[in-house]
Amino acid sequence: MNQILLHLGYILMLIALVVRDILWLRSILISAQVSLFCYAFIQGHHLVAFWNFVFVGINLFQVIRIVRERKPIEIDPEFVDLYKSTFHSMTPREFVYFWDMGQIKEAGADVLIRQGEHQDELLLLMSGSVDVIKSGKLIAQLSQGNFMSEMSFITGEPASASVRSSGYVQYVAWSRAKLNDLRKLNPQLSIKLQGILGRDLINKIKSTTSY
Repeated sequence: MNQILLHLGYILMLIALVVRDILWLRSILISAQVSLFCYAFIQGHHLVAFWNFVFVGINLFQVIRIVRERKPIEIDPEFVDLYKSTFHSMTPREFVYFWDMGQIKEAGADVLIRQGEHQDELLLLMSGSVDVIKSGKLIAQLSQGNFMSEMSFITGEPASASVRSSGYVQYVAWSRAKLNDLRKLNPQLSIKLQGILGRDLINKIKSTTSY
């Protein structure tokens, strides 16, 4: 019986080496390490049993984490259209994670961005519309789903145009500090965000509304 547990443990570890899915890999490793733990405990190899017990605990923790990450997540119905139109390259979980990093703000008739000033926040218009004004001339009007002055935010240069709302608007603001943290903690999501900003700029250029 003891030899069966030993061979079973090694066979399961061998199978785990050829499994591509990380969830199955860790699940098989748990079975292998439980088998090796039982073998070592029965044989009196308490140090070996201890380390296999530790490995079981680590892999069990990782399995729970992976299952939680793969669990379907629902996007707030209020933001579904915005997700589909602007953030569709992100997974729903990535979108919710990124969205929660921002802060929803409101404004009346006001200047949201001033020409010549540096931008410490990335802004996305949620409702209402804004005018983009350069040197006193109206060059564009932006509506829901458009980023505002993202080029100056990306480059760190002063805004080349002002953004002004003529009525009530709601928008989301992501601070530069949080987006810098995102770049370090989740590079893949940060790259997706850069792609989204790039597409937004291309659409503005195509419609002759660059700013």
